[in-house]
Amino acid sequence: MMSDAARLTALRQEMAAKGYDAFLVPLADAHQGEYIAPCDKRLKWLTGFTGSAGIGLVRAHDAAIFVDGRYTVQVAREVDLKTFSHQHLHNNPPAKWLRANAGKGECIAYDPWLHTPAQVKALETEVTAVGAKLIAVEQNPIDTIWHDRPARPMADVIAYPEEMAGESAPERRQRIGKIVSDAGADRLVLTLPDNMAWLMNVRGGDVAYNPMPQGFIILAANGKADWFIDDTKLARARTDINLEGVTVHAPGTFLTTLADYANTHETIWIDGNWCPAICAQTVVRAGGTVHDAPDPVLRAKAHKNTAEMSAMRAANARDSVAWVKFLHWLEGNAASRANAGNPITELEAADAILGYRKEANQFMEPSFESISATDGNAALCHYAPTKDAQASVGADSTYLLDSGGQYLDGTTDTTRSVPIGKISDEYRDRYTRVLKGHIALAQLRFPKGTKGHHIDAVARIPLWQAGLDYDHGTGHGVGVCLSVHEGPQRIGKAINDVELSAGMTITNEPGYYEADKFGIRIENLCEIVEGEDGFLELNDLTLVPIDTRPIDFSMLTKAEVDWLNAYHARVRAELMPQVNGADADWLTRATEPV
Repeated sequence: MMSDAARLTALRQEMAAKGYDAFLVPLADAHQGEYIAPCDKRLKWLTGFTGSAGIGLVRAHDAAIFVDGRYTVQVAREVDLKTFSHQHLHNNPPAKWLRANAGKGECIAYDPWLHTPAQVKALETEVTAVGAKLIAVEQNPIDTIWHDRPARPMADVIAYPEEMAGESAPERRQRIGKIVSDAGADRLVLTLPDNMAWLMNVRGGDVAYNPMPQGFIILAANGKADWFIDDTKLARARTDINLEGVTVHAPGTFLTTLADYANTHETIWIDGNWCPAICAQTVVRAGGTVHDAPDPVLRAKAHKNTAEMSAMRAANARDSVAWVKFLHWLEGNAASRANAGNPITELEAADAILGYRKEANQFMEPSFESISATDGNAALCHYAPTKDAQASVGADSTYLLDSGGQYLDGTTDTTRSVPIGKISDEYRDRYTRVLKGHIALAQLRFPKGTKGHHIDAVARIPLWQAGLDYDHGTGHGVGVCLSVHEGPQRIGKAINDVELSAGMTITNEPGYYEADKFGIRIENLCEIVEGEDGFLELNDLTLVPIDTRPIDFSMLTKAEVDWLNAYHARVRAELMPQVNGADADWLTRATEPV
C-alpha cells in the first residue's frame, strides 16, 4: 500500500508527464451526490481526509486542502498539514487561492466529470485573470496511479411501491416532460441519483445511507427517457419496474447519446449547479444549445403528495419509537455504567439506536452516519466516532445524538441533547436558549412567498441576545426514502430563492457549540402545512421527548411552556400505543407536563 507521501509524489509525476502545473481533487463524483462510493473517494485516497466536503489542489512544489469550519479539527487530525496547507473552503476557495498564487502561463487541470459548469466558470474567471489557463482532462491522473481502486458499486435496483409514491413513473415522466417542453427545451439531463430514483419510482443501494442507484437519464419533452444504468442492476426487479417509454443503455454510451441529440441542434436542459461540466461541454461541442436552469425535478420532488406525506408520517412515528427506547436505555445505563468503570462508548450508543431501528418495520439502513458525541466532541457539528478515536459517556457528561433512518416509506433525521449527571449553569443557559429558538420556529406562522432566509433569525434570537450563535443552517428538506439532505428549500442565513410551501419537509434544528466543552442541538423534522387563513406553519413529524431536566424555566414564557406541554402530550398520545412495559413508563415520565 502506498504511503500518503508516495501517492502525492506519484500524482506529481503523472501531472508532469501530462504537462499540468496544478490539478484539482474535489470530494465529488459524477453524480454530485452528498455521499460517494469508495471508488470515487480520490481526496481521501490522496490526503487521508474523511469529511463530507472539501477539495485538494496539488502543484509541483506546494499543495492545499480546502475545508469548511466544521472540519478545522478533523483536517488537522487526518491530513499532514506540513504537506497540505489548510485553507477555508468558503473564505478562501480554490478559485480565489489560484488567483493569488497561480502564475502566468500555468496549466490548471480538472476532471470535468467532477466539477459543475458553475464551479468551472468560477475557476476560469480567476485563473484567466492572472494569465493561467484551465483545462479539462480526458483521464483523471489519480485513476491512473490508484492501482487498488475499488470497483464501481453494483447494488440491485428495486421498484418503489406506487402506493407510497402516489404516482406512477410514466405519469411523473410526462409531468416533468411537459415542464421541459414549456421551457422551450427538447431534453433534460439528470445526474443526481435521488432525482432519478424519484422520477423512475425505483430505489437502490450504490452508496451508503442513500437508497438509490447511480446512473444518468436523458428525458425527452414527450416523457420518453434514455436510462443509462448497468443492466445487471435491474436483473432482479426489471419486471416490477414500469419502463413504459424508457430505453435502457449501458452507462458508457451516455455522452455519445447526448452528443447525438445535440448534433441535431436540440436544446438540452442542464442544471449548471449540479450536472457534471462535461455534459454541457459535450452539448456545445456537438452543436446543441444548453438551457441552464435549476433541474425541475428538484422542486417537483420537494412537494410531497398525499401518499408521500402519509408515508413520511408513518416512518417518522416508528423512528420516534426507536428513539424512546434508546433514550430510556441511555438514561438507565449511562451514569451507572460510568460509575462502575464500564462506560458507554460513543459507538456503542450509535449501535444501540441502530438496533432499536432494526426492530421497526420497513427499516433499511441509517440515513447518515450518526453523530454520537459526548462533551467536547459534540462541539464538532459533524463529528463521527471511530473504533480508534472515540470517547465514553461519563457520570457527569453531556451527550448529543444526531441520527436518522431510511425506511421504505420515509427518511428521518432527529437530534437530542442529553445531560448525564450534574448540569452546569452554562449548559443550562445555552440549552434553554436553543430550546427557545426551536420553539419560536415551531410556533411561527408565515405567509406564502416566505423564503428560508426570511425566518432563519427567528431561531437564533435567543442566542443572539446573549452574544451567541451557531455556524450551520437552521433547516433542510428531507426526502421520502431518498436523501436526508434534500433541496432546494432550506432555512439558513444564506439567501435562498425557493419559497417555502405546503407539502415540503423541513428540519428545525438550532444549536450551540462551546469548543472543547459541549454541543447542543434540538432537531425535529417537520412538514409545512397551510392553515385555514392561507398562512403556513410547521407540523412536527418527529415525536421524541425533549429533555426537560436542563431547562431554566425562569427563561421560558408561558407560551413556550404551553408549547412544550402540548408537544409532549401529542408525543405521549401517538407513541404510547406502540411501546409497552418499562419503555411506556419512561415515556410517561419524559412527557409529564411542566
